[in-house]
Amino acid sequence: MFPAFGSRNFAILWTGSFVANVGVWMQSVAMGWLIYDLTKSAAWLGRVGFAGAAPTLFLGLLGGALIEGADYRRILGGAALVFSTAAFALAALTASGHVTVWMVIAISLATGSANALFSPVFQAVVPRLVPPEHLLNAISLNSISFNAARVVGPLVGGAVMGWFGPAWCFALNGCGFLALVAAIFALDIPAGRRGARPPLATALREGIDYARREPLLRALLLLCLVLSLFGFPYMVLMPALARDVLHLGPERFTQLFAAVGVGAVVGGLGLASRGDVRHKGRIVVTCAFAFGLLVVALACSRDFAAAIGVLVAAGFSMIVCLSTLNTLVQTTVDDAMRGRVMSMVTVSLFGLPTLGAWMLGSLGDRIGIPAALGTGGLVVALVAVGLGLTSPELRHGAKR
Repeated sequence: MFPAFGSRNFAILWTGSFVANVGVWMQSVAMGWLIYDLTKSAAWLGRVGFAGAAPTLFLGLLGGALIEGADYRRILGGAALVFSTAAFALAALTASGHVTVWMVIAISLATGSANALFSPVFQAVVPRLVPPEHLLNAISLNSISFNAARVVGPLVGGAVMGWFGPAWCFALNGCGFLALVAAIFALDIPAGRRGARPPLATALREGIDYARREPLLRALLLLCLVLSLFGFPYMVLMPALARDVLHLGPERFTQLFAAVGVGAVVGGLGLASRGDVRHKGRIVVTCAFAFGLLVVALACSRDFAAAIGVLVAAGFSMIVCLSTLNTLVQTTVDDAMRGRVMSMVTVSLFGLPTLGAWMLGSLGDRIGIPAALGTGGLVVALVAVGLGLTSPELRHGAKR
């Protein structure tokens, strides 16, 4: 059912990343609650999230060019050490009572800078660890890791935050990244194609020109951009929705995060168990359209149970869309351009959602969080329909 686990390297990396992901989600819910408690502003949730993503947004493409031909293991391990150190620093500041929103922003900038290298390397290394026929299975399993942690992390984080305070969530996240460091340095990563590295400016230009020339890649990257700017910010703005619209406390707030993870795990397991699938482009478009409508439904929810149901469905559609989109990109891109193209995906997935959250959070302070989220979801649904109608390459899931 999960043939990618037959690769020792992939199994080790998956295990380490799952432990780290549990800590990430513990920290995510604790930080969102802490920031909203400090500021009482949805816009500040977006600003702090943007601080963590800004380095990826502005340096992500540069990172994609820099990693071509580099030692992937050293980059991954070094970045994970930065994540761990930053989590322990945040824990110490919070426990001492000296934490301020500006300190959180500074720490977020540091981790965001490390992520500008970590994320494209992590995505680019997976095809080196498994045979091509197991790539969708491996990508689906990585999605399961991230989203199973999205279930476990918020539930454990909510309990830890209620019993001991948010500082312990941050400290446990630091320990999780130390486990990832150990896993990374136990890997034996096959060497990629080596050759003379072009000048940085040339490498960037070549990568952008390549993505623009390929109709399927162009459509996939555009859809990824729209999802990230207008759809995925609902996660960053969840504390404001939970406290001011649904009137929830910390424990039920973390259950909203867990509901997304439940849906995503079910979707990831479904993809992983089926192996390779046909009509990937149609799956991407259909799930993106459904996800947009579900964000609109979330914006209209005023009941905890209804919100849970919507979030389970949103998690399912989101992960099926992203896993299939990622597989299409990985199987379409030339190996020589893989790092640069995956850095574009990284910029979209990790840089743009918090920029979108900043925009939608600022809009939400004026017109209300539900109206702002509903507007974003509607944009996603309309763009998905438009691309499905106008891009034959995306409909067929193949190069022209």
